[in-house]
Amino acid sequence: MSKKKLTRAQLRERMESIRLDLIQRIEAEDAGLSDAVEDIAARREKVFNPETGFRFFLETYFPHHIRGDSWSEFHDYLIDDVVPRITQSPEAEAEADAAPRGEAKTTLGVQIKSLWDEVRNAKHNVVIISDVEDQAAGSVEVIKTELTENKRLALDFPEVCGVGRRWRVGEIITRQGNKIKAYGSGMKLRGTKHGARRPDMAYLDDIENDENVETPRQRAKLMEWVNKAVLPLGAAGEKFDVLYVGTILHYDSVLNRVLANPFWTSRRFQAIIKWPENMDLWDEWETIYKHEGRKAAKEFYEANEAEMLAGSKVSWEQRPLLLLMTIRARIGKEAFDCEYQNEPVSGEDAIFANMIEAAQFADKDLPSDLIWFGALDPSLGKRNANRDPSAILIGGWHRATVTLYVVVAQIRRRVPDKIIEDVIRLQKQYKCRLWAVEIVQFQEFLKTELTKRGLQQGIPIPARGVKPIADKELRIESIQPHMENGYIRIHKDNTELIDQLRRFPKHAHDDGPDALQMLWALAVGNSAPIEWQSVRPSETHDDFDDDLDEDNTKSMWAR
Repeated sequence: MSKKKLTRAQLRERMESIRLDLIQRIEAEDAGLSDAVEDIAARREKVFNPETGFRFFLETYFPHHIRGDSWSEFHDYLIDDVVPRITQSPEAEAEADAAPRGEAKTTLGVQIKSLWDEVRNAKHNVVIISDVEDQAAGSVEVIKTELTENKRLALDFPEVCGVGRRWRVGEIITRQGNKIKAYGSGMKLRGTKHGARRPDMAYLDDIENDENVETPRQRAKLMEWVNKAVLPLGAAGEKFDVLYVGTILHYDSVLNRVLANPFWTSRRFQAIIKWPENMDLWDEWETIYKHEGRKAAKEFYEANEAEMLAGSKVSWEQRPLLLLMTIRARIGKEAFDCEYQNEPVSGEDAIFANMIEAAQFADKDLPSDLIWFGALDPSLGKRNANRDPSAILIGGWHRATVTLYVVVAQIRRRVPDKIIEDVIRLQKQYKCRLWAVEIVQFQEFLKTELTKRGLQQGIPIPARGVKPIADKELRIESIQPHMENGYIRIHKDNTELIDQLRRFPKHAHDDGPDALQMLWALAVGNSAPIEWQSVRPSETHDDFDDDLDEDNTKSMWAR
């Protein structure tokens, strides 16, 4: 959920609560470090090592932030790969990582990383951006508290620690003269300059919430803000690094778009890396848990533990499979897939998600005796602001097994002339018996133009106009049982169609699944075998004069 902006008094109260809680945790840890000059010098040298310094810094000065004695896959990647790479690269780095909830993304990737840069005087103008400004201000408060209260840090870096010349809620200028300021996502980034310096480091820390990812317009607006307001913050020709950490809240979220952008270095992490081989036992365990309680569920688990764990792998020993499955049972599969798996629509709503892998086929699996059909969704003249792509699908109907093999799925934005050109080229190659073309508004003209140009080129296009009546989502849902039963197969190279099906109904576009439904209906309704039917001469017109066969019958086509 989105967070309401706090009043000034509420914000001060929240920052003080953060400060006092952290002080209590810091004081619970004995300094435990030698104050010998040579030992301090040795530790400082290790901190300044660009390859291993961040891990040493974290483990030596911040034991109060470390939970347990193991690190997750995300932690190891962040500590040993991301931070050293950003530190050592002479060029600007843009890193985006999606990690499960509860993996200290903010603590490690924003707060302690900022402190490491501060003790090394490596960054001079840092911007921290969160979903709301108050959240980012909380990170600044943690940094302030560590600089004033962390005895371990003060022992080895006295010149860095202490109150700086500006010490406000959400903004500081440290003793070394470096600026760190908090912002909320979507804010006007005013006052980002620090003297003559433009920002040289930006942290995007969970900048989305459940509400601002719901509509395409909101997602597009935030994406535009990142591209136009955040990424250009750095000075021309100077190193400006961006570290984006968060959890994917929607398939078309800003974070998920960034993960797919090759100009960012990115990784996606999941709490459960490999699911157990026997999920039936977990389903039974969940039923017991919900209806008979924790004790009965525990007894069931202990009796079947080995089999229930077989084949599974989790990303963090600190969070074992039993704990994760308990969370999953409590919050629901859809919420778990989003918050812990970074797969926001892999729950029950994604009706094709669990069968899409089994539905795929390779070239070697394609039968030879196929009847070809085509489907076209031009996506022209529709009232949508998203400029949906057009979809051209070619499928082969295998009569013996009543199975549709989708071999071509071209889903992309293109002008009408290009659509017509592509359909004619595919018709020349596959010689489809029939085409289904969606006709809505301007699209009916396109169908007419398509058939005319095909004839002009000597390639007839047997096109049938299809005007949708039922709701699109219901139409697409109607093919789900057929795919589940193995009657709809999709070539593994048709990745965009596969992706749209996997994310349906929350994918940004559904033109591929819509065209697939048209193709299925067309193939099923027009692939009946053509049979010979014998007709006696007496049943024909008297003037019908033709050679007779031995049975004195004549033949004509009939379905």
